[in-house]
Amino acid sequence: MSAGADFAIATLGRSRGRSEAALRVDGRFWPLALAGLPQDAMRLFDDWPRSLRALERFASAIRRGQYESDQSVSPARARLLAPLRYPRKLFCVGANYADHLAEMNASITKVPGRPPFFFMKPASTAIVGPGDRVLIPPGCEVFDWEVEFVVVFGRGGRNISQADAMAHVAGYSIGIDFTARDLFDQPASFFRFNFTLGKGQDTMSPLGPVVVPAQFIDLAQTRFGLSVNGVRKQWGSTGDMIYSVPEQIAGVSRAVTIEPGDVMYTGSPAGVGLPRGERLVPGDVVTIFAEGVGEMSVTIDASPAAH
Repeated sequence: MSAGADFAIATLGRSRGRSEAALRVDGRFWPLALAGLPQDAMRLFDDWPRSLRALERFASAIRRGQYESDQSVSPARARLLAPLRYPRKLFCVGANYADHLAEMNASITKVPGRPPFFFMKPASTAIVGPGDRVLIPPGCEVFDWEVEFVVVFGRGGRNISQADAMAHVAGYSIGIDFTARDLFDQPASFFRFNFTLGKGQDTMSPLGPVVVPAQFIDLAQTRFGLSVNGVRKQWGSTGDMIYSVPEQIAGVSRAVTIEPGDVMYTGSPAGVGLPRGERLVPGDVVTIFAEGVGEMSVTIDASPAAH
């Protein structure tokens, strides 16, 4: 990683519901269309090596002054959407930080060769972006937060080995795995844990603000966290994962084929609300942040069905 060389992929909201992909360079957002690149960021991941080279050339041209500043959008004027609006799949690896397990009075034994626990969410309806509303599901009384570091895939595959896993990673972002605790854990039900009702409902997986190419992030020690109404609740490091990213990729791909543009949430560190007796209510503002990625906020609201 070289100082000042980094850039990131974003999606800007435009008028009449339109959107366009952009490159964040030195804080400003430059539409990819200026360089003849796709206006839908998802298309970049179909051939990530080629796209990355094109993005590098675009960033270099911007820094050489090849483009005028009025062709870009300032941070103050940029309306950011989720950087990847419609990934095919959203994988979530659970129980991956020892301190979070401890606060939940739980533990796991890592067994060599046994993949980590993971589940999936409906990406097209669960993912929202910066500034969006997150809806508390109807009937939920205990709505909680879990910040997670996010992997974005640039190469697909099945039965990917740990040794080859990182070659499938395009970049990283941050997200939130919001959890309706009382809908998730239903002791009286035959199937006690309901991941769809508890974690997979609409708007419950914010993602953003950008996707940063893997070459610019130190996966061994990137710090990330979450605050509620300006009060920090979570603060962790990617270096504290129980299952490493290569172990996660190998485990997930043993069961489900990974495709380019898919995303994987990698677990949450300590600091969630349930052990403290805290919960989210309409009007709360939840902010997430990660070194090298940036920060984004979402606002909690009641589901229309609850109004």
